[in-house]
Amino acid sequence: MTTIIAAKEHQMLRSRQTWHRIVHQCVGAALAALVAVSTSACSGGISDVAVSGGDVSATGTYKAATSGELHIYTWAGYMPDGVIKKFEHDTGISLTVDTFDSNEALEAKLQSTGGEGYDIVMPSDYMVKQLIAEKLLMPFDASTLPNVGNIKEQFRKPYYDKTLRYSVPYEYGTTGIVYDASSIPDKDVPRSWKEFFHPAASLGKSQLLDDQVEVTNAALRAVGADQCSTNPDAYQRASEMLHTYKRSIGVMSSEGVADRLASGEQKVGMAWSYDAYQAMISNKNLRYLYPSDGTTEFVDNVAMPRGAKNIDQAKTFINYMLDPHHKAPVEQSVGAGSVLIGGDELLPQSMRDSNAIVPSASERANLRVEQQCSNTINDNYSMLFEDFRR
Repeated sequence: MTTIIAAKEHQMLRSRQTWHRIVHQCVGAALAALVAVSTSACSGGISDVAVSGGDVSATGTYKAATSGELHIYTWAGYMPDGVIKKFEHDTGISLTVDTFDSNEALEAKLQSTGGEGYDIVMPSDYMVKQLIAEKLLMPFDASTLPNVGNIKEQFRKPYYDKTLRYSVPYEYGTTGIVYDASSIPDKDVPRSWKEFFHPAASLGKSQLLDDQVEVTNAALRAVGADQCSTNPDAYQRASEMLHTYKRSIGVMSSEGVADRLASGEQKVGMAWSYDAYQAMISNKNLRYLYPSDGTTEFVDNVAMPRGAKNIDQAKTFINYMLDPHHKAPVEQSVGAGSVLIGGDELLPQSMRDSNAIVPSASERANLRVEQQCSNTINDNYSMLFEDFRR
C-alpha cells in the first residue's frame, strides 16, 4: 500500500509539473499567425538571462565521502524513507530532503539563491538544458563516477546534456493510451494519436489529460507533424481536429486518472505510465499502448547546482544511486522502469510484467524524447490549447 500511495503522490505532482511549464499564458491572435516572429518570452523556452558569476566545477577524480551532510531538492516519492535511511547507514552522510512541485519552482529557487542552498537537484530533461544555459548547474562529469557504466544505452547521450557533464538520468516515464480490452473491439482500439482523436463509437467518452504540452504534442503527431513544429498549417489542422474531438471527451483532467480508468468511468484515455500502471493493477482488463505516431518519453535527472557546497558527498550520492540495487526501491515507490542496466530485473514480477513499466523493443521504437521548444513555439502551444479549452 505504501508504494501505491507514494506513486500516486508523485503522479499528482507530475501533472502539475507539465501544467506549470508555461507560467505566463500568451493567448491571443488567430491560429493562422501561430508561427509569426514573436518577442514574447513565456517560461519553458531557453531563458534570455543567464545568472552572473564565474564558472564553477566539480570535475576531477572521484573520492567517496564517508561523512558529512547533503541537501537534496527533489520530486515527492523520489527519495523514500527506506532509501534515505540505507544511504545514511551505508555512507555515513546525513541527508536533508526537500520537495518541489514543478520544474519552474526548482528553477525559481535556484535563480533566487544563485544556485546555493542544495547540493543535489532533480530537474526534468528540458529543464536541465535551461539550467545549463542559465549557468545554474555545476559540471561534475559523470564519466568520472565508477558506476556510470550502469546507465542504459538509450539514456547515455540525451539531447539536453549529450556527454552527461551536468546530469545523470534518475527516473523516466511515458505518455500513452489506456483502453479496456473487455469492452472495446480489437478493430476499434486506437493504436495511434490519429485514431485516438478520431474515435470509433464503441470507445464512448474518453479521458484526456488537462495538459497543454501533452495534448498539443499528441495533436501535432495526429496530423502528421511532431512536437515543437514550426509549420503553421500543422497547428491549424491540429486545432480543427481537437475541436471536432471535443464531443468525445468525458473528463479532461490530470488528476484521478487511474481511478477513472480502473472504475470504467472511461474505457479509453490519455495517461502517464505511472497512472496507467496503477489503473492496470486494479482492473486487469486494461491495456497500455505506445501510440505508433509518437509516444512521449520524459526523463528526470540528478544534477548539482552551481552553489553546491558538499561536493564529495553529492558525487557519492550520485554514484550510489547509479547502483541498481540501491535504486530499485525508488522505482517501486514511483511506479517506473529503471534507467540502469539490471534494474528492471530487481523489480517485483508484477512491475516487470507490465508494459507500462518495461516497454518491449517494438514499443520503445515509438518513443520520442520530450524536447524543449523555443519561446515562440511555446506561445503557439498556449494559443492552440487555450482556444481548444474555451
